[in-house]
Amino acid sequence: MGGIMKKMKWALGFLSLLATAGCSDDAYYDPYYYDTVYYDPYYGSYDAAWSYAWVDPVYGYWYYNIGGVLAQSTASGQPQAPVDVNAAATQLAANASSTFTPAGCATATASAATVNYTFNNCSAQTTLQQLSGNVQLVLADNQGQLGITATSSNLTINGAPYNLSMQIVGAPPDGNQRQVTITSNSYSPDRFDTRSSQSTVKWVTGSGCFTLDSQSTSTRNSLNSTTNVSGYQRCANQCPSAGSVTTQTSQGTFSSSFDGSDTIEVTGPGGDTQSFSLDC
Repeated sequence: MGGIMKKMKWALGFLSLLATAGCSDDAYYDPYYYDTVYYDPYYGSYDAAWSYAWVDPVYGYWYYNIGGVLAQSTASGQPQAPVDVNAAATQLAANASSTFTPAGCATATASAATVNYTFNNCSAQTTLQQLSGNVQLVLADNQGQLGITATSSNLTINGAPYNLSMQIVGAPPDGNQRQVTITSNSYSPDRFDTRSSQSTVKWVTGSGCFTLDSQSTSTRNSLNSTTNVSGYQRCANQCPSAGSVTTQTSQGTFSSSFDGSDTIEVTGPGGDTQSFSLDC
C-alpha cells in the first residue's frame, strides 16, 4: 500500500510540473513595456509635428531671405551668411494665428530671438490636438542653419500633462524636401519618468505629412527600455500609414507596426499581444 501511495504522489507531482510548464507561455510582462511601444511613437510624432509647425513656415525664408543667404551657397561649399534670428522670431510670432487653429486660440510675442506662445485648446497640423499652456522658443544661427530650442510650462496635449524639451536643427534645402534632426527629452509624466530621443524628420514643404525615424530610451520606476521607430509616416487628420516600432527590454522584445488603421497590436516576447486604439 505504501508503494502505491508513493507512486500516486510521484504521479501527482509530475502532473503538477507539467501544468506549470504548460503555463510558461503566459509569462507576465509589465504593462510599461507594451505602453512604451504605444506611446513612444506618439511622443516622437509630437516632436515631428512641433518641428513642422515651426520650421515649415520659415524654412525657405531662413535660408534664402535672411542675411542674404542664396540657394547656391549650400552647393558651393562656401560658408553661409549669418542669419537674422530676431527677424525669424518675428516671422514665427506673426505666423501663430495661421499655424495653430482655431483662430485666436494662440497668442505669440517675439522678443529678440525668443518667441513665447500661449495656447488655449489649439490644434496644429498632423498630430497636435487640444494644446493648452505655454511654450517658449529660442532661435539660434548654427553656422547658417536654423536652430530652435523649445521648452514648456503647464502644457497639456489631449488633456494630459506634457513636458516639452527639445532642440531642433534644420538642414540645408533640397528642392521641396525639408529635414530636421531633433534631440528631445519630451514626454508625458503620466506615462514615463524620463525619455530621451534622437530623431530625423523629413517632409515635403506644405504637405502636412512627415516621415520619422528615431531611437529613444525611457524609464518608469525601476524599468527601462530602448525603442526604435523606423519609417513612421503620418499626414494631417490621418492615422499612421507606415512604419514599425521595436522596444528592447530586459524581458525581451516588444514590437508593432502601422498600416493606416486606427488600432495597433503590440506583440511581446512570448507571442502575447495587446491591442491599442490610436487617437487619429
